[in-house]
Amino acid sequence: MNDFYVGLITTVAVIGLIEVLTFLEKRLIGALTLVGIAFIYIGFSWNVLPSFLYSILGVAVFLSLAYFGYKKNFILIIIGLVLHGVWDLLFPLFGTTAPEGYGIFCSTIDFLLALYFYIRVKPLKSSPSIV
Repeated sequence: MNDFYVGLITTVAVIGLIEVLTFLEKRLIGALTLVGIAFIYIGFSWNVLPSFLYSILGVAVFLSLAYFGYKKNFILIIIGLVLHGVWDLLFPLFGTTAPEGYGIFCSTIDFLLALYFYIRVKPLKSSPSIV
């Protein structure tokens, strides 16, 4: 249960920083967050081949979601954060390299940041088409 509370406190601190530093573009922060958290598993699994391969696959998926979410539709970043939360919970079934309790800690952050970005980031207004 402590893993959940530490994840909750961490998320509140991150959201607080994003809200205080108003010059930061929330869309960019969301994309960079998704990319950054995807690479964490590379550090956990670089010396265990099956886990490393799963991590590379995860990085490819989350990097794609971050890029297209930033460029095209921010909802892809929110979906990516939710999927990463699920990834955190399922990764121990496929690899043994993540520290104990990390899944709950990280998925708490992922799910809460997804909710935060869903609430706070407005959709881009499309430009009127010229016919």
